[in-house]
Amino acid sequence: MTADIATAMTAWINRLKAARHAAVFTHIRPDADALGSQVALCRLLTGLGKKVVLVSLSAVPAPLKFLLADGGFGFADYTPEWGRANLPQMDLIAVVDTSAPMQLEPAADLLRTMAEKIIILDHHLTGDLPHAILVRNTDVPACVEMVADVYRRMNVPLDPPTAVALLAGLVADTGWFRFDSVRASTHRLAAELIEAGASPSDVYALTAQQESRSKLDLMKRALEHLQWFSAGKLAMTYILKSDMAECHVQPWQTEGLVDMPLSVGEVEVSACLSEADDNKFRASLRSKGRVDVNAVCAAFGGGGHARAAGCRLSGPVDAAVRRLVDAVESRI
Repeated sequence: MTADIATAMTAWINRLKAARHAAVFTHIRPDADALGSQVALCRLLTGLGKKVVLVSLSAVPAPLKFLLADGGFGFADYTPEWGRANLPQMDLIAVVDTSAPMQLEPAADLLRTMAEKIIILDHHLTGDLPHAILVRNTDVPACVEMVADVYRRMNVPLDPPTAVALLAGLVADTGWFRFDSVRASTHRLAAELIEAGASPSDVYALTAQQESRSKLDLMKRALEHLQWFSAGKLAMTYILKSDMAECHVQPWQTEGLVDMPLSVGEVEVSACLSEADDNKFRASLRSKGRVDVNAVCAAFGGGGHARAAGCRLSGPVDAAVRRLVDAVESRI
């Protein structure tokens, strides 16, 4: 950790200690790292005697709902009306695992007016949400590693439910430790979480073995829509709202579809577009390393990591596919 990050973390923790009433946000369509970071931070604040509410911007994926059990903190499904009625009364707004306004819809406009209250922990490369304090550490593979560092710096012990939340996020964002972002400290944190009461086999069963049969139907649709470009180096698929309706799935169940083509040897980049309610498509991109997909997505107002990033594109689907293909092919 650099001196600048350490200094920012000290300031971040001081704001946390001074808070009396806080809201904790993460990005829309939360994955295990996002929700695990949220839950662990809410548990920390609750243990310190603060009044805290976990704010959900979109439906919590069913396999991750177990993380919310017995937290001792409040929960709110965000609406603009809820935000206007409640956020002005709070003295702290913590945001974890994102600093991109696009990922904080529909709360982004209101949050922009409250920068002096906002503190952020983020491990992504980009994001420009106005804030009082931002700790951005792109060296860590998961945001939960930053939250665990907060616990460590504050000398707060990890109880088993917190350890489970942190381990769920850690294994999700490292692909069960197979990504090149994994460091020795990542494994040391995993050992610490296991010692604190988190069971890897239980976490795997609760997060990776809870899908519905409908998800497999959706996977079939994604494979039916799969197209190949750049002599097979780019794999592109899409999911329409009609596919989701016919397969009886929720939008969060498109998670993971983008990873399927990466098993093919010659594939350098995989992309999956999923149709959203705003007549746009959410694009998720993955790279094996030669292509910086964060740079690709940044050109469309998105971002993330060099090997995993996302953005939004306007439809129709054929036009969105063509725009994304052109952007990726220029870098292959």
